[in-house]
Amino acid sequence: MPDRNRRDSTSAEVSDLLRRGLKSTLARWVITKRRGARPTPPPSPQDEATHAWDGRRHFAEDYTFIGVQAQLGIIVRLEWLPGRDSQRVWVTLLRPDGVWALPAGQAVLRTTNDDRWQAGGLKLDCVRPLRRWTIRFVGSLHHQGQGEASEGPSLRLVDDDDASVQRGSVDLTFVSDVEPYEPGADDDPELMARHLGEASWDRRLLQAARRARSRGYVQLGQLHGTIALGDVLIPVRADSVRHHHWGVRDWGACDDAYQCFLAMDGGRRGWVHHARFPFVTLEGGFVEDKGRVEPIRGLGTSLEARPQRAPTRMGLSLLHAEGAHQVEAALVSDVSLVVDGRGRVDLGLVRVASPEPGWGIWAGLRRARPRR
Repeated sequence: MPDRNRRDSTSAEVSDLLRRGLKSTLARWVITKRRGARPTPPPSPQDEATHAWDGRRHFAEDYTFIGVQAQLGIIVRLEWLPGRDSQRVWVTLLRPDGVWALPAGQAVLRTTNDDRWQAGGLKLDCVRPLRRWTIRFVGSLHHQGQGEASEGPSLRLVDDDDASVQRGSVDLTFVSDVEPYEPGADDDPELMARHLGEASWDRRLLQAARRARSRGYVQLGQLHGTIALGDVLIPVRADSVRHHHWGVRDWGACDDAYQCFLAMDGGRRGWVHHARFPFVTLEGGFVEDKGRVEPIRGLGTSLEARPQRAPTRMGLSLLHAEGAHQVEAALVSDVSLVVDGRGRVDLGLVRVASPEPGWGIWAGLRRARPRR
């Protein structure tokens, strides 16, 4: 009987391996066919404008600008929520002495005009599509957290007359220096095929794929200008990545996810994304050096996690055409907030120690509610 059980177990393992291999082969064939005849055109200047709401419940469109330089991280985000007649605003400055942000980390405001690029003191302007944007903000920013990855509360609300509230202003210009990168369409097809081969292909996966038709792109560039925080004026010449996405944006759809933007002192930059769903894990991204963008072919992650907070240390193993890099980074300051009651977002400034010094921005997402 033990021999029979062992044979049955071995047979099941071989069968599972073959099944994953066949699914991976099929996924690779589908991706290759799609790559040969791209299902959607690459991002165009017209895509910079907001898109019509298709009536779906979780439809959203966001414009996000992320910048990082020594001792400073910048996250500015404006999101249009047509199903709720609202706009969501993030303005977050991460420094070693803590985080400055809007109260509760965000503001959700009723839409009062037709200008979808202006809300809550934040105003965006597309000067030249896919090339140049301006970012302006004036308003109160609250000091939150203690910096240097403290174990204290990550989001501390203060009274308006508290010294921890400062008048803040942002006057920045984003200038792109590479073409837009579309996650999914431009990610490495072999990496995608491996994960699709491991997926549980059932009705839930097919329904989710049909529901979550969304598009978007990220683009590397430079942020330059100034930030004023009270009487302190901060010059900004930061490496940057901007995001523009539209479609379903359900903050509770995945079990956990992260994105990480890295800028090394030697000029190399990278952006990676990873999301784990009950039925499939999706990941990808790229490394860039002197204008050459290489999709990653493999992504390994090692995290020193904390409850309800960003990890204090992270190791990313990036495999790409030029070789492999093991990135080691430590958290400097962070803030955590709950979005729509469905997802907890952790934003952090990280200091990169290897393979060379640098700085980065970590953005993690976890479900705020258990699955039923």
